[in-house]
Amino acid sequence: MSPQDKKEMLQKSALLSNVSLIIIFLVYIILSSIKFTLYSLLIMVVIIVINSLLFMHFKNIMRDQESDENIFQYITDDMSWRYVTYLSIFFLIMLIAQGYIKVVDQYSYLILLNAFIVFIWAVSANNPMVTILIKKSKKLQDIFINNEVAHLSEEMNIREPEVYIINTNDRIANAFEVNRRESYIFITSFLMNVLDYNEIIGVLAHELSHIKLRHNQKTIFINFIFFIIMINIITMAITSTNILFFYSTPALFLILLLFIMLVVPAIKRHNEVQADLNAVKYVNKDYLIDGLRRISEIDKIPENVMKSLSLDHPSTEKRIELIENSKS
Repeated sequence: MSPQDKKEMLQKSALLSNVSLIIIFLVYIILSSIKFTLYSLLIMVVIIVINSLLFMHFKNIMRDQESDENIFQYITDDMSWRYVTYLSIFFLIMLIAQGYIKVVDQYSYLILLNAFIVFIWAVSANNPMVTILIKKSKKLQDIFINNEVAHLSEEMNIREPEVYIINTNDRIANAFEVNRRESYIFITSFLMNVLDYNEIIGVLAHELSHIKLRHNQKTIFINFIFFIIMINIITMAITSTNILFFYSTPALFLILLLFIMLVVPAIKRHNEVQADLNAVKYVNKDYLIDGLRRISEIDKIPENVMKSLSLDHPSTEKRIELIENSKS
């Protein structure tokens, strides 16, 4: 099996697991809305068995074709199939509980709401957009830059990510990382054209630092925990018979909105600074500083972050000041 065949098989596995998640969720909605019977339980068990067989099918294919690359272990650890398994078992337990425990049936709408939130989070955490991005991008072919990425990855003690170039013609100077079990770095073609070699290395060191510091996973986890807590409180307030609790709903919505507009961007700005400071431990400070200045000139990034508290990035001058004052 060629590397391309392996990648296509992994993509099929991820696609099928996401489809399975959707089917499981729809089946639960239908079964939870009708009277619980032995047939309801049997249907959910059959769904779990089918998904387990599909999971084993992909594992066996990769185990039979395994060569120097540990694809079998990748499939075994694939989080999308874990979500399928966990969600199936959760729904099975909830169906049984709704059938025999009155209080669970009474608050089944909350169970369904939380299941939906977990479902959306599971699909988004599996990054279905990565496959689309890869198809619309070209893998970086520059041997010198690829060697530098490999060297920096080794120094940072992280798995070397694949670097892709997104064709944006003469617009959008940007780079970003996607970090799941496999990590990827995407750079726009415009950014590649306007930066010199050293500046590109500085930008890549910054993106590699995000991967090393696990910023993506940490931010998603914090957002998920806060969001699911607030949505549950808001839902209980809306359905509450307590007048004071009911009328607190607008205030609760405001708290959620402020978190999205102010706290989340603040976390992202903190992550950007931390990635800068980590990057300059491995590359020359001037590489990143020059790259930031060039990007700022092109994209016209505001220098006063207080003018826009929702900005995901601190002002360029603030970042440069922190980099210059850092010990590396």
